[in-house]
Amino acid sequence: MFLRKKFSLQLIEPKIIKLLVVDGIDLEQKDAEEMITEALQLSKGNEYTILFDATKSGTISFEAREEFAKSKKRIAVAIVTTSLANKLLGNFFINFHKPTSSSRIFSDEKTAIDWLKIQAQNK
Repeated sequence: MFLRKKFSLQLIEPKIIKLLVVDGIDLEQKDAEEMITEALQLSKGNEYTILFDATKSGTISFEAREEFAKSKKRIAVAIVTTSLANKLLGNFFINFHKPTSSSRIFSDEKTAIDWLKIQAQNK
């Protein structure tokens, strides 16, 4: 597991990487680039999915969202949150930034992981 000041990544299942961010953090493009690089290291350069725990609050810059959206080896991203504000931000990311991978918002982690497994198998 990579531990950083702003985020942590952990391989929780084959092809599923869990992303946790620090509560109240501001993520910039360089942070997004670092996350993508570390996800590639965890996946050993293979395709992967992201389970994004969005239960914390914080901000993600436009440039960081653009960087996340164009990630090439990512198969899918599942955003998990129960917060209405974070659900709205997740929908904005999906509809405005048009990520290159499948993206959905979930209220619980188990359902999100089940969906990510299917996405990984279909690839």
